[in-house]
Amino acid sequence: MNETIKTDVCIVGAGPAGASTSLMLAKLKIPHVIIDKAVFPRDKTCGDGLILYAYKALSILDDQLLKDFLKHPKFLHSKQGRLHINNDLNVLFKESEDRGSLITYAKRIDFDYFLVNRLSKEYATTEFGNEVKKLEEQEDGVLVKLKDGKQILTKVVVGADGIQSVVSRKLAKNTIDRSKTSTFINSYFEGVEGLPANLEAEVRMHYKKIPLFFYIFPLTDNQVNVSLGGNAESIQKHGINLREEVEQIIKTHPKVAHRFTKATQVGNWRGWGIPCHFEKVNVSGNRFLLVGDAAGLANAFYKEGVGTGMMSGILCARKIAECIEQDDFSAEFLASYQTDLQNEFGRFLKFSELAMRFAKYRRSFAGMASIFRKRVERGAPAVIKRKSC
Repeated sequence: MNETIKTDVCIVGAGPAGASTSLMLAKLKIPHVIIDKAVFPRDKTCGDGLILYAYKALSILDDQLLKDFLKHPKFLHSKQGRLHINNDLNVLFKESEDRGSLITYAKRIDFDYFLVNRLSKEYATTEFGNEVKKLEEQEDGVLVKLKDGKQILTKVVVGADGIQSVVSRKLAKNTIDRSKTSTFINSYFEGVEGLPANLEAEVRMHYKKIPLFFYIFPLTDNQVNVSLGGNAESIQKHGINLREEVEQIIKTHPKVAHRFTKATQVGNWRGWGIPCHFEKVNVSGNRFLLVGDAAGLANAFYKEGVGTGMMSGILCARKIAECIEQDDFSAEFLASYQTDLQNEFGRFLKFSELAMRFAKYRRSFAGMASIFRKRVERGAPAVIKRKSC
């Protein structure tokens, strides 16, 4: 019979949200176990853009961590991004001259490995390459059964295992709401021409019965990440083939096609889901907390969830510290974690959801964007500063 490992905290998932939870627990000197079915470095399908809360989380976790991130040879940084609402109208989002980056481009295979490599040797016990097969609620904790037969009895379990979270399904009893989920595909390209010298992020709204979002993000290895996606339920409803659509954009779009005439695709198109259903799922309960995509914390408009996931890990670790101090892991005591998330992200995510709803009305959205463009551009640096530090 396999020995049962006992711990106060077990984190399921070592992506940015799980790793940030671990790093913050270590900062609070709380021993824990962190599990991931993969062995790092491992690839992860993503748009590869980090903004706002990613910088805030890194600075909270460790100033040196942020410094190492900013000088990492595989990460590119830019002070600006441009949202192209149509071929003639765009909105520029620019960081102020006295501050750092608006966006960082980093392949997830590199960024996730960067975080995992910083996990504490003293406080974090890692179980990588080992998948969770079963969760059993017991009187004295949650029993986590792993693929290799190991068992972990924990006082609280953190679900950091993404959109298909086993913790979310088994303990929170959540289901995936496709109306609050985006579907994206991406691939890498070499030899794309006409990229801006300042590495400006390019985001284009592309209407195909519904608003789709097309991204071109530059990377350090002379590649670019090309992504396209939109609301999962609407894509299915209208029978939109994302691969056909993105290839059509690359071949025929008047602002895009000429830059891909000599480009070569690297690898196949790959898909992934982005959950934007915060406030629609249970993020805490008896002996569990959810972070990142498991908690549905991605932004509904620009689809980024790494930064919010990392910040949720920090809030989660702080809540766990309170639980340990009070020796209370009940649903009632953990319920305030929802409020913590709401206070940190609520207004921002709500505004993004409302903007996404309005974006469905192509002409009206473009008209409003034209009217308020200058005001948005002037106000952007202050908003960026609030959300990134």
